[in-house]
Amino acid sequence: MSNPRNGDTKPPCLPRNGLVKIPTQPNGLGSASITKGTPAVKNRLCQPSSVPAILSPALAHRSDLPIPSLASPLSLATLASVSSPPGASLVGLNTSEGSEQPSPERLPGSPSERQLAVDEKILNRLFWYFSACEKCVLAQVCKAWRRVLYQPKFWVGLTPVLHTKELYNVLPGGEKEFVSLQGFAIRGFDGFCLVGVSDLDICEFIDNYPLSKKGVKSMSLKRSTITDAGLEVMLEQMQGVVRLELSGCNDFTEAGLWSSLNARITALSVSDCINVADDAIAAISQLLPNLTELNLQAYHVTDTALAYFTAKQGYTTHTLRLNSCWEITNHGVVNMVHSLPNLSVLSLSGCSKVTDDGVELVAENLRKLRSLDLSWCPRITDMALEYIACDLHKLEELVLDRCVRITDTGLSYLSTMSSLRSLYLRWCCQV
Repeated sequence: MSNPRNGDTKPPCLPRNGLVKIPTQPNGLGSASITKGTPAVKNRLCQPSSVPAILSPALAHRSDLPIPSLASPLSLATLASVSSPPGASLVGLNTSEGSEQPSPERLPGSPSERQLAVDEKILNRLFWYFSACEKCVLAQVCKAWRRVLYQPKFWVGLTPVLHTKELYNVLPGGEKEFVSLQGFAIRGFDGFCLVGVSDLDICEFIDNYPLSKKGVKSMSLKRSTITDAGLEVMLEQMQGVVRLELSGCNDFTEAGLWSSLNARITALSVSDCINVADDAIAAISQLLPNLTELNLQAYHVTDTALAYFTAKQGYTTHTLRLNSCWEITNHGVVNMVHSLPNLSVLSLSGCSKVTDDGVELVAENLRKLRSLDLSWCPRITDMALEYIACDLHKLEELVLDRCVRITDTGLSYLSTMSSLRSLYLRWCCQV
């Protein structure tokens, strides 16, 4: 719904769990971490960057500036004679606009060198060489650097991760106030991952993040206690959300999906949620006609659920990942291949009841597949690889990890596939 300041109305988010909403301070910027998704990438974000020296010779050879290279944020902070404050957050800056920060006139060196240190054209090129973690530190050096670094272009593709404890500041009286998220809005973040939040936390997030109504495109809730009511309020208020992830959320039910899912959602991921079973797939298939990607990890989903997909999903859905769906058999594969003929990415990882016959159905009916994941399917043999090699001529990636019955004979079939680019055979003990 629209912002009430513009004259529209929305149902208020009532306080829950005994917490009372307190007005936030205008300058506080909450803390968070940033991730691109995988632990490996996140670790790379924290590594020092190698940056070419683009400073003038006069500045580069200054003996009083210990910057033999611009390999770390600390050396750049030294350039401005300011060190990063201890305990500073990675994304949110706990520095108010009125705090003491150096101005260009107070930087060391000659006037030309001081001007170079805050030259926006140089900074705009220089800051591209730093990781996300380093940019968070550099933004605290001075206002000029923060103004450059807070441009949305430097944060494209990054998702802030906010834990419950990072959403509130504890006041001297012991009361809590929700942190200001203005710093995230300036950088234009359109996706968030909230960890361990409740219905009240989500309501507070919606009320305090300026872009929540229309600007947030992706929401991920992990290990959260969101209920059916909270899920409904979130998707009703945040009209821009098209990508939704629910992981480890055990308090919402299938009825909550029926009441909250909206046709605008194009990508849905549900994993490790104990209340998700066949009826949840029925809700997804009927309420999401524009679904392009579905990632599902549900131990109680059966073959019946895969029969719920309609012709609407058949035209739009190109990615289906069924991970650790232990109850799905070859009968479920039959329902899937007839309902979703345009799949280009399919994962049956951990679907331990699928056999070579199920792979044959996939190969004969899903000729557009470019990626196929059959890892942790112990019943797959060399015969399945022969079906794949004969029919899936566009396949570029094949994952066979922990397929313990595959041998060298099966790999000889794959040698004829000219399109195959990636093949994973980890823990294939007979190869």
